Amino acid sequence: MYKYIKFRIQPYYFVIFYQNKYVKMKRQIVLMDKARIERSLKRMAIELWERLTPEQELVIVGLNERGFSTAKVLFEYLKPFHTESAVDLIQYDVKNLTHNKPLPECSEKFVLIIDDVIFSGKTMFDAVSAIISAGEPERIEVLTLLDRGHRKYPIKSNITGMTIPTKVGEHVEVMLSKEKPEQVVLFKNT
Repeated sequence: MYKYIKFRIQPYYFVIFYQNKYVKMKRQIVLMDKARIERSLKRMAIELWERLTPEQELVIVGLNERGFSTAKVLFEYLKPFHTESAVDLIQYDVKNLTHNKPLPECSEKFVLIIDDVIFSGKTMFDAVSAIISAGEPERIEVLTLLDRGHRKYPIKSNITGMTIPTKVGEHVEVMLSKEKPEQVVLFKNT
């Protein structure tokens, strides 16, 4: 009559390339859901607006795919506050320099570099170097959705959504849905 079917639920694995080998990450923890990301970005937009003067020109540089998607959402939240002066939103791909548009003139402007996650600081350091070579900005600040710690370069996130100290072997990923941040997930090895 009834047959009992034995089955095993396979856990979801995330495979990353780490230290020249593929590593299977066994556990995942959602650090930020969509509502938390939106609240954090709204708060960060208000904090950024408080740092700006009304006539100050702003250049927002979103790094790579996830940093640019974070920058677009923050730009939408910033629009109602910062209406007096121009705001430039550009994408800068640190990993693939051949496909980048030239950076705009940044002299005497407030430059905000946005990335999804900051870890060692290398990506930010490369972006700051490129921006300084394009002009002498009035001020450069860094905004990140998540700060993991473990810096190798002298870069600090001025505005941060969440600070989570992680282990070196763990991986944090911002999941995108329709080019907007959907979740921030921590993948653990154990």
